[in-house]
Amino acid sequence: MSKCPLCNGDNACAISNGKNPETCWCMSVQIPTQLLERAASERETCICETCVDNWNEKGC
Repeated sequence: MSKCPLCNGDNACAISNGKNPETCWCMSVQIPTQLLERAASERETCICETCVDNWNEKGC
């Protein structure tokens, strides 16, 4: 399981689960740049769908 850097929950990343990247939920949404910057770290980690949805609803 790969964890979201914002909430530490399962990010449901298809790649980290050994699946085809095109099947990942993130391929069908636009993730705001501000959210990506907030989650930036030394390692590449995917943000979860819940955090993306919350950001898009609340704008923060």
